[in-house]
Amino acid sequence: MNFFAAITTFVSAAELKSFSAAAKELNIETSTVSRHVALLEADLRVALFNRSTRGLSLTEAGKLFYSRATQLLAQWEETRSLTSALNKRPAGLLRLSAPRAFGRRHIMPFVEAFLQQNPDISLDISFCDEQVDLIESRQDLRIHIGPLPDSTMHARQLAPQYRYACATPAWAERHRETLKGDPAAANPDILMFSRLHGNGWYARTAGTDEEWQRYPASFRISSNDEDALHEACLQGAGIAILPDWLIADDLRTQRLQRVLPEREFSLHRAESAVWFVYPRKKIVASKVRSFIDFYVDRLGTPPWWQR
Repeated sequence: MNFFAAITTFVSAAELKSFSAAAKELNIETSTVSRHVALLEADLRVALFNRSTRGLSLTEAGKLFYSRATQLLAQWEETRSLTSALNKRPAGLLRLSAPRAFGRRHIMPFVEAFLQQNPDISLDISFCDEQVDLIESRQDLRIHIGPLPDSTMHARQLAPQYRYACATPAWAERHRETLKGDPAAANPDILMFSRLHGNGWYARTAGTDEEWQRYPASFRISSNDEDALHEACLQGAGIAILPDWLIADDLRTQRLQRVLPEREFSLHRAESAVWFVYPRKKIVASKVRSFIDFYVDRLGTPPWWQR
């Protein structure tokens, strides 16, 4: 029996909770998946799956075997990478995810150039603003924005992130009196807020190390999509606290202007940044290194929106 093929099949079936889904992912017949699992169970003399009309679930033995099997496959992949990386150019499927608004603006415009430079790499790109478990989702790389979430991951910072309160010049002119003083007291019902990050926001005097002061979310428009808030702000709907990488062009062309410039804003108490995050391994896959190096070079240090 080809144990590596059988173990790979078992891991796929365990993660997808379906023999047919595993067969589709591995491009094999469902009967082959069943045969591989049956051979493993016969060799181990235990049942690995509970089978019912509701689907598959791992037995206690299956959970133990899954834990060790995933480690074995990861070690095998690292060993293959170690022995072939010296003379092998980056290749294979690179699975990555990014926040929607950032990915549209700063990843997709350079995809064609990246693929031309790396003809043996293919991309599977997911856009998601929520926190992603890279191991569970089987992703190679995540572009994360905010405080660094997980010390068990490798991370490389692309740039710090700054948030500005902004509005259209016409809106700011109409509300000159409103914009005087404390940002929370300044007619808070017109503030737009991304509900991606909880139910509050933070402000402090710009250019200082003073403590962030928290303000409860008070708004007329909320959205889980910063592109939507950006568009509403451009249409004159009010103030929005938006990241520099999203509004840099608008500030330069004066479609938007900063309001309350004496204050700096955040959605977190901790410092925020744009990160490349990837699973901690002894050997970083060349396809991951190539992607990170390419985008750091294209976006610049500091990136163009902070120059």
